[in-house]
Amino acid sequence: KTLVILRWIAIFGQFVAINLVYFLLKLDLPIVLAYIVISIGLCTNLFLQFRIKSIQLKDFYASLFLIYDLIQLTLLLYLTGGISNPFSILMIIPTIVSSTFLSMGTTIILGILTIFFLFLLTIFHFPLPGIHDSSITFPKLYLTGYFLAIIVGLVFLSYFGIRFSGESKRRSDAVSKLQQVIAKEYELESLGGQAAAAAHSLGTP
Repeated sequence: KTLVILRWIAIFGQFVAINLVYFLLKLDLPIVLAYIVISIGLCTNLFLQFRIKSIQLKDFYASLFLIYDLIQLTLLLYLTGGISNPFSILMIIPTIVSSTFLSMGTTIILGILTIFFLFLLTIFHFPLPGIHDSSITFPKLYLTGYFLAIIVGLVFLSYFGIRFSGESKRRSDAVSKLQQVIAKEYELESLGGQAAAAAHSLGTP
């Protein structure tokens, strides 16, 4: 359910952003291709919500959907300026979600894919609407610094997510063990009371 809600927010945000840029700001971009990419994401989320009946997804299937989300965002950024697009910071979200809910191996794979896709976006991309059309380009040093800054944020937040998830799991395990100990003590106390009552009954003529 959490994954479905996050994906609905992402799809809605992408749709609104594309339409605002194209229709309100009157900036040129390949909107038909962008609609196709968003529509595929919409179909995958409808499948996830209505066809998968399980309350909790297995790690493998959840990672597949997060990898697709990463690819979808990469394609949209490719169509709208690559890493020079301010929304490229959102590339780190699938990895952060994985670090909180999924295994460390899945998080590492998503992190590596994110860095690889960001590297591709620094080289290959359509013009950024409204900027490159006016023959204005960002300095390569600035784009390199922005690329490195995103990677630093990715590593830092992923590490925090992994630690937070691990501590939450340990806390949950401790509470569960404490509840088991209390239940056993209550059971022993109940058995002691029953034994005392039985002894009293046997000792009473």
